[in-house]
Amino acid sequence: MRNRGRKAAAIIAACVVICVLIAHFAGFNPASLAVRTVFEPIKNGFAYIGDEIADGIRFVWEMSSYREENARLVDQINELNHENKDITELRRENERLNQLLELKGSVNYSTVAASVISYSKSNWYDTLEINKGSSDGVNVGNAVITNEGVVGRITETGPNWSTVSTILNNDNAMGVRVKRTSGLGVVEGDETLCLDSLCKMTFINQESTIIVGDLLETSGSGGIYPAGLFVGSIREINADNTGELNYATVEPAVDFSRVYEVLVINGVN
Repeated sequence: MRNRGRKAAAIIAACVVICVLIAHFAGFNPASLAVRTVFEPIKNGFAYIGDEIADGIRFVWEMSSYREENARLVDQINELNHENKDITELRRENERLNQLLELKGSVNYSTVAASVISYSKSNWYDTLEINKGSSDGVNVGNAVITNEGVVGRITETGPNWSTVSTILNNDNAMGVRVKRTSGLGVVEGDETLCLDSLCKMTFINQESTIIVGDLLETSGSGGIYPAGLFVGSIREINADNTGELNYATVEPAVDFSRVYEVLVINGVN
């Protein structure tokens, strides 16, 4: 059956070729006109098919070119986005450094600027490591601050590194004063509150009242933190059944997830 089909196709093709030749060389006569009349639609059909094939080839070629151009444009966009991200990060870093310089000029203490190089792996942000140490004049017990407020204190030093125990650490405590009333208390870390980047205020003067939103600053007691440094604000007040204050939850002024540069206070100017 296949051989018969092939033979028939070959015969038809041969007839088409012969008729086209007759039409071409026979001039304008009845036979030529008849052949042209019969085969003109076929010729037009072949011409149409040929145009469609050419358009299809052109479309495939253009799509390939478009695909290459699209890939090139995507690469350019990714590169520009990367450059824009780098520029944005540099701008933010420059802003932070300028704020740190302003803070350095506003305090009446000898300070050392440092960058945070790592966070605690076990207890969220209760400890930080900075890139300045004893060779830079940093000592155990020095207070650490940013332009936002108190970060914590130095608990360990090496020649070119130091460990900072933040105010979230339950081993850390500082005397504070309520800015609105001058009432005194102690802010200390708490293992549970630390998970939410919070700490607590205890030993609150019973004579003084505190309310949610009260601002806290260092009182200067204890000899580590100079007076007047911003600590945070009262977020929640916890009392027992009799209404007596147990403690207040404190939201630190410093966002410990975004501490990049700090100032270590290592003496009085």
